Amino acid sequence: MTAAVPQGTVDAVTPTPKSSSADPLTRDDGADDRDEAENKKLAPFLIRLHLLRHGETHANVKNLVLGQGDSPLTDDGVAVASAATAYVEGLRFWRTYCSDLYRAHRTARIVLGLEDGDGNARGTTSDVDLIVDSRLRELAKGAREGYLKKLSHDEAMAMRRREAGISDNEVEIEVPKLESIDDAWRRAKDWIDCLVRDASDDYYSFNDAKEGQDDASCDSNESENDPKIYDVFALSHSALIRTMIHKMVDAELPSNYATTKEGSLSIPNLLCTVIDVRTYECHHFPKERDDHSIRWRPSLFRLTDVSHLSKVPPKGPPYL
Repeated sequence: MTAAVPQGTVDAVTPTPKSSSADPLTRDDGADDRDEAENKKLAPFLIRLHLLRHGETHANVKNLVLGQGDSPLTDDGVAVASAATAYVEGLRFWRTYCSDLYRAHRTARIVLGLEDGDGNARGTTSDVDLIVDSRLRELAKGAREGYLKKLSHDEAMAMRRREAGISDNEVEIEVPKLESIDDAWRRAKDWIDCLVRDASDDYYSFNDAKEGQDDASCDSNESENDPKIYDVFALSHSALIRTMIHKMVDAELPSNYATTKEGSLSIPNLLCTVIDVRTYECHHFPKERDDHSIRWRPSLFRLTDVSHLSKVPPKGPPYL
């Protein structure tokens, strides 16, 4: 796959205060009696998001800001991606996704067994349909992209001007795109909304046609009282995954979670976080896009899991 055109930092997400909802469109942390009433309205299925970060890149080793630019995987990045295939063993994904940036696409192909560490397509027939989705790409990081992480925005801008031979601060120079946290969350939420809509249509369409039978397209590990699980694999990037975690399940994070040097939630290469998304019962959402018609409740199932990197089957909860 050809690398996406470099564009544009936001390295940290400010956690949502624990006393407030993570996001007004998705969370409702009201009184206990209200929660109990709403629990009864939850649909009999859930979407389980398996969020993995790409493998180590040469830019990671050099401590450079990447954003929506790109960098190839290192040998260690390829090796760890190969080891991470242990995570998907025994899991039957309803859908598999990856960012459109090359580092994520290649990592996803290795983890899912679609290619080997040398970049060769595996000869065995696979039923995995890897969907490349730009909504899962990293946050665009502006002027700092391609420069050392220690540089501030102003320092990176000054360096760009020097490199372009422009000393006049009044003269505009071309700078990679910069996204806010809310910009990134809007596209991530749009992706989740589409999953909710499609899973709802799939579940109810099947049950309308064949009542009482298990849907072959999703995991059939549910009992009579358990929701049907739609497992979704998503290979993305640290800042976007961090944004999704804080926007969706910030109130559920343990107080002692691992942090980066800057104090933000640590999302190391190829660690996995699992979030369940439970929608409210609705046989079919309107075909016209309407954010307020798609309501769902997220919950943290597993945070930054490492067990697949030591050949141990992942377990949870509680958090690791």
